[in-house]
Amino acid sequence: MQKNDSVSIVQNTMDLYADDPKKLTAELKRLIKDGQRSRDLLMMGAAYCHLAELCHYEDDDHGAFSNALKAITILKDTKAYELLVLSYLSLGLVYSNQDNPQTAMEIDETAFLLVRKHRIRGPVRIKVLNALAANYTMLGDFQKSIRLLTECLSLIEESPEEDLIGKAKVTLNLSAYYEDNNEPVRSREILMTMAPWIDKVGFPALHCDYYLRLSAVSYLLNDQKQGEAFADTAFDLIPKDRCPMPVCYDLKDLLQHMLIRKDRVRAGRIFEVMKTLAENENSTIQQVYIYRTMADYQRVFGKPEQAVACYEKLMEILDKQKEENREIQCKQVKRLKAADSEIRKLNREIRKNEEMVSLEPMTKLMNRRGLLRVSSEFIDDASKKGGKVGAIFIDIDFFKECNDTYGHTRGDEIIRKVADACRMEETKNVRFSRYGGDEFFGITCGLTDEKVCNIARRIAKTIRDADLPHVNNPNGGRITLSIGVVNMTVNDRTNTILDIANNADKALYYAKKAGKNVICQQVSDDPDAGERTVNYVKIPL
Repeated sequence: MQKNDSVSIVQNTMDLYADDPKKLTAELKRLIKDGQRSRDLLMMGAAYCHLAELCHYEDDDHGAFSNALKAITILKDTKAYELLVLSYLSLGLVYSNQDNPQTAMEIDETAFLLVRKHRIRGPVRIKVLNALAANYTMLGDFQKSIRLLTECLSLIEESPEEDLIGKAKVTLNLSAYYEDNNEPVRSREILMTMAPWIDKVGFPALHCDYYLRLSAVSYLLNDQKQGEAFADTAFDLIPKDRCPMPVCYDLKDLLQHMLIRKDRVRAGRIFEVMKTLAENENSTIQQVYIYRTMADYQRVFGKPEQAVACYEKLMEILDKQKEENREIQCKQVKRLKAADSEIRKLNREIRKNEEMVSLEPMTKLMNRRGLLRVSSEFIDDASKKGGKVGAIFIDIDFFKECNDTYGHTRGDEIIRKVADACRMEETKNVRFSRYGGDEFFGITCGLTDEKVCNIARRIAKTIRDADLPHVNNPNGGRITLSIGVVNMTVNDRTNTILDIANNADKALYYAKKAGKNVICQQVSDDPDAGERTVNYVKIPL
């Protein structure tokens, strides 16, 4: 199965059960189990990522937190960068929902760095920009919010597929940020750009919010007539079944303008909407906005005892919100511990899976894929610490003649013997791979020249002491090795495994040229040095 197939399977499941969240959750969990059985990390990561998003839709911050962490753990070592970005956004949203914009910002910034590094555009980049803009707004930096949403709007307009709902959301938020930045004229200009197409948006709540914002901005600009007209239009568009948070918030904001102007009729309409919402089940934060709006209305137009009752209810809700936040924090700690345990288990599975796919079947040494991964880690570590990366290139002498004389079965036994000798030398800073055929490649990190040469010397001795017969080898009629050794300082010209391997290969060439059964070391690590200035010395066996 190709990597893209795993992502496609998860995405097809999302599309198939989009209208049935319960079934979708069950199917995503099934795909996670399938991924665990088949060691398909990409399928597991994609399913966890979408489960986290699904939890947000169901207001399940705990589930979103746990699933996002698992997705990040799995996907960070893959090339599924867009899924990784979405997972970070899910995690950031959890902290944003808990009024922790600083932590949310740090997480969203990580997502943005990935977007920039891998040049991700389209819907994923738009989501990241939106999230960052919202966090900057919570932190009071409206200028940055405006810049981010302006870029976001440009990306939406560049898209070949017209996303009017997304465009409307971003434009409304952009106008709000200009208003928060004390630029009501610019806010109204932004809103007026929506006039030609807002009626085409098939989302009643956005249509309503558009006129609520127009009304509020008109009042700010002392255009009471327009403010009243836009408010009346908005009132007729208020959703009857459920009032989204932006509409609820903008109704509260608009009420302040009505109270200042003693517009009892329109303020009364907002009060009646809030009264109806108060009777329905709403989130705690929404209840805060509802009762704060009702209390403000009662303070100006109602009776004192009615205003007091609303404020008392508001205080009760605020106390409930504090208690909920405490419970959330306690549950978050427990959830974090549980997630940490599961993540450690996932990491073990990931490492086990990496080891399995990175091993060469016959010798159980690393294959080239494993060599590339480990060498990259060694080179990065040496670069940071100013150390050296060494290479040991091994070739079995006269191996073709050995196969011709003793057969391939005997040849395979010899290859395993050499692999065993290499494995005996492995540590966290020394790893070996089967490079191909009868060639082996070792890579070291942070060792002295002497220690690297000693490793090569011990491997050669182990094979000589094994006294494996080879009548066609003129060096004693037994199996011997030719080995090339380098130990190089990492710099701009020697910072890839290919650079280091090429130098080790040259040392191996000189070992063979010297008659085989020889260890040759390259004593100059300057890749720009001419052939005459690079010395190759024999290492005593």
